[in-house]
Amino acid sequence: MSTKINVRSPFYLSLTEPSVPEPTFTCEVANIQNLTIDQQGQINTPDLAYGTVLSITSSDSDFSNDKFSTVSTATNRDIVVRVSIPSGFSNVTDGFLDCPKTVEQPAYVVNTSCSDGPTTSGSIPAQTIAVNGGSATINLASYFTQGTLAISNYTVYNPRPTLISASESSGTLTISSSNIGGSTNLQVSASDSGTNTCTATQTISVTVSAPTVTFACVNANFRGGGIAQDGTITKPNSEASVGTIRTTSGDTGTNITSYTANNTGSSRSVTLYFDLTVPDGYSNAGNIVECSADFDQPAGDPEFTCAVANLSGQQISEQGIINVGTAQIGSIASFSPLSFSSVSTKTTRQVTFNVTPPATGYSNSGGSAIPCVQNIPQPAFEDPCGTNTYLISLAQPSMRSFCTGLFTVSRVISSTATDIETARGETVCKNGSPMLGGSFFYAVNESPTQVGTGTGRFVAWKINDEGLILDVAVHTCPDDGSAPDGLGILL
Repeated sequence: MSTKINVRSPFYLSLTEPSVPEPTFTCEVANIQNLTIDQQGQINTPDLAYGTVLSITSSDSDFSNDKFSTVSTATNRDIVVRVSIPSGFSNVTDGFLDCPKTVEQPAYVVNTSCSDGPTTSGSIPAQTIAVNGGSATINLASYFTQGTLAISNYTVYNPRPTLISASESSGTLTISSSNIGGSTNLQVSASDSGTNTCTATQTISVTVSAPTVTFACVNANFRGGGIAQDGTITKPNSEASVGTIRTTSGDTGTNITSYTANNTGSSRSVTLYFDLTVPDGYSNAGNIVECSADFDQPAGDPEFTCAVANLSGQQISEQGIINVGTAQIGSIASFSPLSFSSVSTKTTRQVTFNVTPPATGYSNSGGSAIPCVQNIPQPAFEDPCGTNTYLISLAQPSMRSFCTGLFTVSRVISSTATDIETARGETVCKNGSPMLGGSFFYAVNESPTQVGTGTGRFVAWKINDEGLILDVAVHTCPDDGSAPDGLGILL
C-alpha cells in the first residue's frame, strides 16, 4: 500500500507508512474440520484453515500407538490437536497451539455385515528408510482383502508429518523421509462403499535412520513451549521425547515442574534445561541429551511489599506513645505493640505495622495485610514538671491585689525553675500535670510564709494555662495598707 500526501510549504510532516496489525492465532482461526474416529479407533488427519498438524494426542487410558481401542458403545474421546502457528500471526514465536477437541468414536459393530467389509491380510512389515529423502513403497492390496464389495478407499493417518510424508495413490502407499531421524507409527485403514460395514486397519512402524549422525541439540528442533506469568511451564515440541526440566545444567537434584511467578512488573528471560530421549534412527538412540531453551516470561502485576508501601512519619514519644504515621501506597490497618514504657536513655524499638494492599494493581491486591517491621528510636523521658519544689499562694488578678491584706503561701508545686527570681519561661506543675494558671499572679516562696501589707519584699509569678511562667515580679506593699501604684518590678 502506498499513500501520497501533498503538503504546501512552510508546513512539514514526518510520516511513517502504517503497518497492518498481525492477528493472534487461535484454535478458532485454525478451524479444525473433519476430525473423525472410525470403529477401529483410528483418527484421521483433519483439515485446517491455517497451520499444520504437528501431533494428535489424548489423555484417555486406552490411547496407544496413536489410536484408541474399540468400544462397544459410542464414546466421546478427548483429543488435543497440536497445530503449528504460521507466519503472519502475532504469536508466531510460540511455535504451536494445543487445541482440545471432543470427538465421538462409534461402537465397533460385530455382526455379519461387518464380516462383509475389508479384512487385514497378514501384517505390513516395519519400514526403515534413510534420512534426507529416503523412501519406501507398499502395495496395500497385498495386506488387505476385500469383502463382498471392492475396497474403495484407503485412509492414511500420519502423526509425525515433520518426520515423514505418507500418501496413497491407486492402492500404493509411498513413505518419504525429511531431514531428521526418528520413528513413528502410520495407521492405514481400508473401507468399501457398503452401508454399515467395518473398516480394517494396519499399523506400520516406520524408522528414519541416520546411523552416522549423533543426535545433538541442533537436531532437537524445539518449537514453541514457554513459561506463563504464574510459572506454568509448557514443554516445547521436539523431534525427541522431552522429559525432565531443570534450571541448572547437569544439576539432577533440581528437577522442576513449574517456575516462580513473575510479579516483578516487567518480563524476564528464563533459561530451562530439558532431558531429551534420543529417538530411533540416530547412532545414540535411547540416550539422554540435555538441551536448553530460552523463554520470555511475561510479567503480571508486581507484588505489594513493604518497600512499595513506603511507610513514613512513624514515631515514638518520650512517654512510649506510638504515632502510626502513613503509607504512601496502601493503608495501615493496625500495629503492635500498642505502646511502650518510658525509658531513661534513647532506645530503638521494633514495631510491626500491618499494611493492607490496594484493591487493584498488585498480585496480592485484595489479600491480607502484610507485616512491615520498623525500627523506631524512642527518646529518653524528661519530666516536664521538673524536680524543684516551691510553695505558692492563691491566684490574684494583679500584683496590686496582694496589698489589700495578707495572703498565705502554702500550696505545693513543682517546677523546672532552679531559682524563683530567674524562673521566666520555666514550667510549673501541680499534682504531676502542668498547672492551669489562668495568666494570674501567684506569690511564690521556698517555704511557708505570708505576703501582703507590711510583710516586706516578695516574689510573684504570672502563670498561664500551660503552666508556663510568663513574668516574674518583685514587690513590697506599703505598711499602712494603702493601695500601691504600679505592678511591681518585673524581673
